[in-house]
Amino acid sequence: MKFIRTLFSLLIILIIQSCQKKIECVKELKFDKSLWLKNQQKDCYKDREKMLYNLLDNYKIKGLKYSEIEKLLGSAEIVSTSHSKYITYTVTTKKDSTIDQKYYKELIIFLDRDSIVKSIMVAKSDK
Repeated sequence: MKFIRTLFSLLIILIIQSCQKKIECVKELKFDKSLWLKNQQKDCYKDREKMLYNLLDNYKIKGLKYSEIEKLLGSAEIVSTSHSKYITYTVTTKKDSTIDQKYYKELIIFLDRDSIVKSIMVAKSDK
């Protein structure tokens, strides 16, 4: 009798689970230039994080000229020091209830003297 009751309970749980609406969680998107740029215009980067590793895996960025990077990813923040020059793209940012950033991830592209990509790094921070 106890076995039948346990079996019946499991069956009910399975039926309930199968009837619930399944939400598909997309962890990665194929890189889409227009979506990447659209996110930049809205200052909303929700899709960039999903596209980042597809971009890095499927596009040869190292060796490209700065102008080619701009055509692919849009305008970037340019940082130049006496030792190096690099550009950054915000991938994602989350803020707490204050104006301080709680978390960010950005794509950093290092350029040589001729403005050609020499290396790429993904940086993230969590306060």
